[in-house]
Amino acid sequence: MKHGPNAPCPCHSGAKYKKCCRPLHRGAPAPDPLALMRSRFAAYALGAVAYLQHTTDPEGPQFRPDLAAWGVELEHYCARTRFAGLEVKGHGADGDTGWVEFRATLHQGDDDVSFTERSRFSRRDGRWVYSDGATR
Repeated sequence: MKHGPNAPCPCHSGAKYKKCCRPLHRGAPAPDPLALMRSRFAAYALGAVAYLQHTTDPEGPQFRPDLAAWGVELEHYCARTRFAGLEVKGHGADGDTGWVEFRATLHQGDDDVSFTERSRFSRRDGRWVYSDGATR
């Protein structure tokens, strides 16, 4: 999905996409877990499957070695989901680990599939990656 650089960022930060998540989607490293989480939410909204795969911890439970099959699953999920809102409840980092708690407002057709999650992040080779999360 194309998203103009001057459009609001899909992560719901209030900033323009070009100043928010676009640099990360183009390869810049996330400076912290919060920026990575926001950029991953935006990637889901935009269907940026390769970014989601690249920013998932290869040692975490969400990672799948069959990137092609995983990519198809992610594409399907992104296409049928509307990413309507994101509210950050808290975040922090200590060394090479971090966390973000957030509320994601999502819809699939007429169904509200929103959730609250506390995500864990790890820094691997100098880059933050999503490790796992617990929904509430």
